[in-house]
Amino acid sequence: MNKRTKALVLSVCMSTLLLAACSNGSGADKGSTTDTDSNEAGTTTIHTVTSEYTSAKYPKGDDITNNVWIKRYKEKFNINVKTDWVSDEYDTKLNLAIASNDLPDVFRVNPSQLRQLVEADMVMDLSEVFDQHASDRLKGYMEADADSYESGKKDGKLYGIPQMHWGLIEQPDFIWIRNDWKEELGVQDPKSVEDIKNIALKFMEKHGGYGIAVDQSLDYLNLLAIAWNAHPDMWMEDSTGKLVYGSVQPEMKNALAEWSEWYKRGIIDPEFAIKDFNAMNADIVAGKVGMQPYYQWWGYNPGVDTVSNLGKDAIFYPYIIPTVDGKEAKQSIFFANNNYIVMKKGFKSPEEVIKILNDYAYIVDEGNGKESTETLSALLDNDIAHVVGAFRVLNPNSDYEQFEAVSAALQSKDTSGLTTSGMWQKYNNSVEFMENATPGAVGDYLQQGAPKNAYGLAKKVLDSENYTKTALWGVTPEILSSYGTTLDDILTEGFTKIIMGSESIDYFDVIVQNWRAAGGDDATQAVNEAYGKK
Repeated sequence: MNKRTKALVLSVCMSTLLLAACSNGSGADKGSTTDTDSNEAGTTTIHTVTSEYTSAKYPKGDDITNNVWIKRYKEKFNINVKTDWVSDEYDTKLNLAIASNDLPDVFRVNPSQLRQLVEADMVMDLSEVFDQHASDRLKGYMEADADSYESGKKDGKLYGIPQMHWGLIEQPDFIWIRNDWKEELGVQDPKSVEDIKNIALKFMEKHGGYGIAVDQSLDYLNLLAIAWNAHPDMWMEDSTGKLVYGSVQPEMKNALAEWSEWYKRGIIDPEFAIKDFNAMNADIVAGKVGMQPYYQWWGYNPGVDTVSNLGKDAIFYPYIIPTVDGKEAKQSIFFANNNYIVMKKGFKSPEEVIKILNDYAYIVDEGNGKESTETLSALLDNDIAHVVGAFRVLNPNSDYEQFEAVSAALQSKDTSGLTTSGMWQKYNNSVEFMENATPGAVGDYLQQGAPKNAYGLAKKVLDSENYTKTALWGVTPEILSSYGTTLDDILTEGFTKIIMGSESIDYFDVIVQNWRAAGGDDATQAVNEAYGKK
């Protein structure tokens, strides 16, 4: 399963017992409407659902259900988008909606949900409407990543429009280190795992607290596993050509052995097992810890709040994760598309949704020079570009192209190569942070504009091909989805016991046996069969 999918794939709760269990954590909801027709003549009403996007900064009076994008749909297309609910447990609540056949008109789904909806004949075939109404640019996104486009089809029919991704440049991961503490102590950039450990210990000695921020999911700690040439969450070829699951390979045992020692020394958060994503980041923002394994988007969350709370000098910078023997670790690259746009069977206005998708692509990639600076700023700045839920498809080449253009402009001061609103946003925010240390600009600055930036390091990884790609390049075999989180839960629970010392490192072999017996062997066989391995 993709390590970047924070909400792990869940099976739809079909039985009464499972419905009751799932309903216990559905999260906070906003709004509830049941009308399907508009009260305004000539207006198309479209119902959707969405999840919160906490790093967005709205103008006063706006929120995720009422914002500049919602207003634009009404003013430009006479489309009234109503959000039936907003949940911070989106997948769980959507599974309940699927189980009860209480679906909105348009919504975002993961691969497992797409498969179940198609098999239950609950969503539309979008082949014709997409072919007839999608803009050339939107179709170009599909051509740029044909594998993702095909993954939304069944029997040649398009049921899920892939929302795509920002490109493979977003996938390499880093160890992020608080810069003022690093400079204060005069420590060098980490070149080995031993360096990471020693930096953490020096920070602890000087500032107290603990060394490295991670959470109970182990997703962030697992980012460091590549230092031991382990690739958790990834299906990959072994020396015989068979596909195996990286989380249960011997290299993972080596990583766990070291992490157990780190935990004993207080380097790993002693309370990690009870901290979720938000609690983990709250310690960063509060100044309790100075290192964090994280994805390329650290600057957006928790970066904005960190700089707001602690000042510009408390910024964290990314560093390539090193190996135990002082090399640059081989990164893990996953199939990038994890979300699809679907429309419920019987929805009468699918072409109106395509209009909105076309418009998003236009604003992001063509709006520069055609729309006012004020319009583009309102639609794109302060992470407002990310609050549109199901109503967007991303350009899979955008971030690589943006990075090259923005880097060149920052170096030469010649902005003639900035041809899209996205490029201008990244450029302007980078300059804004450098000149004024504006917290809301730190995400773009750390991603693309800083002297040490995430995409610059990621480009180095991609250009040198220092990575391992998952063998599951496309649709995930159905059997993996059928296990839901069961198999990964076995690993997370067992690995946590080893790290915390309640079990010895030899318990790893027991965990692997439990995983195999619970369906890991069946899953491995099915994956190999699906990909033609014998």
